[in-house]
Formats: sequence, C-alpha cells, structure tokens
Amino acid sequence: MPKCSEKRKLITYLEQAVIDDLFQLELFEDEDDQREREDDIIDEFMFSTTIAEHFRYAVPFIIGSVPKSRHFAANVLPNLDETRFRELIRVNWINFKIIVRLIEHDVVFNTSRAYKQFPVDIQLMIVLYRLGSYGEGASVGKIAAFFGIGDGGTVQIITDRVFKAILNLKTRYLCWPEASERRELVAKTFHELPHCIGYVDGTEIKLAEKPFDDPEAYFSRKHIYSLKVQAVCDYQKKIRHMVLGYPGSVHDSRIFNNCELSTKPSEYFSGAEWLAGDSAYKLTTTVITPYRINATERTTEDRNQFNKTLSKYRIRIEHCFGLMKERFNSLKELKISAKNDESIKQACRWILVCAIIQNILIESGEEEDNFEPPEAAHDNAEQEGEVNVTSTPNEGELKRRALLEIIKELQEK
Repeated sequence: MPKCSEKRKLITYLEQAVIDDLFQLELFEDEDDQREREDDIIDEFMFSTTIAEHFRYAVPFIIGSVPKSRHFAANVLPNLDETRFRELIRVNWINFKIIVRLIEHDVVFNTSRAYKQFPVDIQLMIVLYRLGSYGEGASVGKIAAFFGIGDGGTVQIITDRVFKAILNLKTRYLCWPEASERRELVAKTFHELPHCIGYVDGTEIKLAEKPFDDPEAYFSRKHIYSLKVQAVCDYQKKIRHMVLGYPGSVHDSRIFNNCELSTKPSEYFSGAEWLAGDSAYKLTTTVITPYRINATERTTEDRNQFNKTLSKYRIRIEHCFGLMKERFNSLKELKISAKNDESIKQACRWILVCAIIQNILIESGEEEDNFEPPEAAHDNAEQEGEVNVTSTPNEGELKRRALLEIIKELQEK
C-alpha cells in the first residue's frame, strides 16, 4: 500500500510535469496565449499539490485505519477557559507555557528530523493529559482518538520524547539542598521543628497488571501489586529526594537504610540537621521518629506533646504525595505492564516526571489542588513490625530528648 514516500514521489512528479509544460510554452506564438497557459499550469499545480498534501497516505483510505481529526487539539484546547483547560491538562495556562519554555529548546525537539514532529505544545498537552488520566481513560487508543493522532506507537513516541526533556530538568528542579539552602530551611521552620530540614515517608503506586517476574515481591501488605516510592519534601511540599524501583513488599525502613541519605549522611546533613519520619523508620541522629506506644521515658504528657508536634508537620510529606496523585491521576493505578526490567524503569521515569513537574509548579507559585488531606498516620511501630527497644539511650534518643525540651520552650513562649 503506497504511503508517505509514495506521496513525495507524486509531488516530485507534479513538479517535473510543470517544468515540462512551461518549456512547451514556446510553441505558442501569441504572448497573450503564453501568459494564459502559464497561469493555467500554475493553478493546476497548486491544486494538485494541495490535494496531495491533504492526505497522509497516497490513497484516501487504508483498511484497518481510523479516521483522525486534530481540530480539537489545534483549535479547541487552546481556546478553553482556565478551569476546563486545567481539568484536562492538569495545569493552568500560565504554568503550561512555563513548562513549554523550559523544554522547547531540548535536543529531542530540535533534531534534523524535528520538522516532522508535532509542535512542542501539542506534544506536552498529550503527555500531561496522559499523566492525568486514570482507568479506562488512560488507554492509548482513547488518548490517540482524543488528540487525533496515530495509535500504533505515536502516543508512546511522544511520551518518551517529552519524558526525556523533562528528566533533563531533574538536576535543577529535584535536587538535595546545598548547605546554604539547608540553613535557610532551618531558619524558616525553626519555630515548628528546630533544625528539621524535611519530612520523609514512603507511598505505594498501584500497578494495573500483575508483574510477570517475581510477582510476590510486588504484592504489598495492602494486598495490591505496587511499586514503592520514598521521598523527602521540604516545608513547601517540594520534593528534594526520591528513591524509586523497590517492589511493594519492601519495608520503608529498609529502603531508607539502603539509600545514600543513610549510608552517606555527612554528605547530606550538617550540624544538628535532621528529617522527620514516622515510626516505621529507625531513630537516628538524622531521622527523628515519634515515641512508641510502649515507651517509658519522660511523662506521658511529654511524649504525647512531642508526637503531636512531630505529626503536625511530618504530615506535609503525605500531603505532598496526595497532591501529586490528585494532579496526576495515573499514579492511582499505573497502566504499565511490568514484564521486565525496562518496563519497571519506564514506570520509575513516569513517577519521576510527575515529581519534577510538581516541583516546577510549586516554584511557579501555583495554588494547591482542592483535595481531602490524608489523616496523620498512627505512630505505632508495632503495626509495621519494626520494634527496636534498647535499655540504654542511643544518640538518636538523646537528640530527641533535647528537641523535646526546645519544643516545650518554644510552645511556652
């Protein structure tokens, strides 16, 4: 079946026919007849090339093909009001244009064959719509029909291209704060949790399909197949560190113990800096957790006061996860077939792209989405199966005692 290459041959043939016809004009002795015939030749050529360019293929219909229309993406979406545009594309117009400017000069959109690509803004619309789609609405076929593009791989090609451009922004928008910025974070939140620079927790991203390889490892205590995500956010809910790729059955404390924040603390913390975590994590000098329900040190009132204060601000990381999943509904159930290592890496890239975009929006000052904030997790280590009771206080416990005293002083003022 003749395709685009045949169409180019047709246009080349038409161009050569015009040249031949123009040479034949010498046969006309009357100059008026020559000019009239020249006009006819040009008109015929313009009409023929317009018809040829109108079709993607050299024939008007191919068996099995689906009629497509790009009218909605080209003419309707750009003219939607703010509310409707945000419902579909998940960001407002101002921030959409900010993201376009951030990625439009990336090499993936400026190759030697870039002239064959869709405009960058249309590609970004397709990807943001896909990231924000959930359930059956996230199917490639429906997205392709919605935007009037091919469903034989075009959607994934566009997704991969936009993902590459956004991931190239990672070092700028998702990075651990330098020492000077950490001091600023401490200064801005000292009245809340002294010397705390962030909040750490894990969440699960449900997989729509059972993984092919070692599915039991992905079956979590919530009785779903999932991938684990561990993140640290600051007081603005901006994500500063992520660990991706662990299967759903892996415990939060194990993920943290294996990451560089735990194995190389001197490179990420200085002075009295620390992270606020729930009781699933081990109490150390860099991760402060609440008192356990079976704790005996200090008074019950002191322990409850510390736990309440810690949970009040630690919940920011849960709100951070909630915001990301509400904005990008695809994270509620990721429609990626986990059949091999590459598909797991694709899922991790998907999650990371959502995190980077969320950070861009936070920096731009976009207001939070309206959603019901999750309740604070119960600080009960026994529920997680991670009990670590020692008879003598370690450095983490001594630091928690000191923090309790500072917090009491601040709250009494």
